Amino acid sequence: MDTISTDKNKITVVIGHSFSMAGVENIRGFDEGYVSLDTSSGRISVEGSDLKIESLSKDAGCVFIRGNVSGVFIAAEEKKRGFFGKIFG
Repeated sequence: MDTISTDKNKITVVIGHSFSMAGVENIRGFDEGYVSLDTSSGRISVEGSDLKIESLSKDAGCVFIRGNVSGVFIAAEEKKRGFFGKIFG
């Protein structure tokens, strides 16, 4: 079991078994092979097979996913650009 903690989040991963995390703001999408989460630290994707969201507490921002977890990926932080940055960037 691997546990990663930051000031905002606590992530626990048991490769091949489960994933849990605090600091979840939104579930972007999911199926048996992936779960995409918006968190207070950015976007996180959980990949594997037979994934099921066992519990979700929207008030506490906690999620528990069970299944054959093969990887957890943290998306690079996107730079927020203003109107002119989008046009000329």
